[in-house]
Amino acid sequence: MRTFVCILLFICGISIAKAQITMDEVKKYFTEQSHLAKQARDAKDYKKAEELDYAIIEKVISYPEEIRKKINPVIGVLYYNIACYESVMNKKKKAVEAFAKAAENGWTNYKHACKDADLNNIRTNKKFISLMEKIRIENDFQSILIQAGNYTNKTETLLPKFTYLAPNDRNLVKIREYFNLDSIAGSGNEISKIKNLLHWAHNVVRHDGRSINPRLKNAIDLVKICRDENRGINCRMIAQILNECYLAMGFKSRYVTCLPKKYVDDCHVINIVYSNILDKWIWIDPTFNAYVTDEKGTMLGIAEVRERLINGAPLQINEDANWNNKKKETKEHYLDYYMTKNLYRMECVLHSEYNTETQIEGKPSPATIMLCPSSYLEIKDKQTEVTDNAEYFWQSPEN
Repeated sequence: MRTFVCILLFICGISIAKAQITMDEVKKYFTEQSHLAKQARDAKDYKKAEELDYAIIEKVISYPEEIRKKINPVIGVLYYNIACYESVMNKKKKAVEAFAKAAENGWTNYKHACKDADLNNIRTNKKFISLMEKIRIENDFQSILIQAGNYTNKTETLLPKFTYLAPNDRNLVKIREYFNLDSIAGSGNEISKIKNLLHWAHNVVRHDGRSINPRLKNAIDLVKICRDENRGINCRMIAQILNECYLAMGFKSRYVTCLPKKYVDDCHVINIVYSNILDKWIWIDPTFNAYVTDEKGTMLGIAEVRERLINGAPLQINEDANWNNKKKETKEHYLDYYMTKNLYRMECVLHSEYNTETQIEGKPSPATIMLCPSSYLEIKDKQTEVTDNAEYFWQSPEN
């Protein structure tokens, strides 16, 4: 079993309306109560842990609607924990009832539920089997990727090339000097520099998925406001910082919005950087300080990771992948669940440059390109072109 109260912190780019209770108060309460529940669980006092989780659920229900809507997914997590407690205590009927409540309130981690030994006492229950099948159909994200089908790579495309701001741009030069990026990147080879810049971006600001985006969204202003206000920013903003720093150092880089088939309240934004040594794009995630490799330790790109997730091929993440230097990230959660969900569609801006996300009067919205499987083509908005041509989307910037 796992306590997933931290799910609140992974929500991408959500802002909370003003209410009588602040989100800081909500976060403090959840942190304290979940810690007590963990202590009880570790002591195998499952009755106490259950009581604490029910108390949290009642608290969530009592919150104003503006806040409750944003944190409602945590109810499913808490009911899942309760189902585990009841199952371990051999209270099978109550365990199945709690699991049904978990499914009703958004529990989606099918693979975790399949492996969780705490649920073994109810696996032969007909209602539990039926609930698991419903969750599998809707939330077995590997199956959803498999069923998405292939891309059409041989079709001639008239879409424009992706372009990248040159490192001698005055704004990028300012970023390079302001952060002393040459010192941060170090004197190692290309891969070493890419990793060093990743680690720096991960540590220079903290992630806060519920934060409101600042008005100015370039690297310098984003870091400044985080320091001045002692605040965090969401994954999209962290990717902005790293993208501009890579461009400033002469790397071709994009930030990519990774989306599920059906968007509910979450997606994730990461970076891709073109490695001349490997002659391909590589996956870089500053929110989780993460990159992905094959079984031989070779760094992989989004397209390669997606294909390996579909085929069940070996994947690894770096040992120091983590969230805010507090929570170690696992391959099971990060890749098999979270990113498998978010690799159905990918979207990025056509021109990778400085200050892309800042909205200024008279400045047009950036043109974006979305890659979808051939079975799921749709036009998002007037600024977005949609393609099922993966070769086009992952084209080498050197061509």
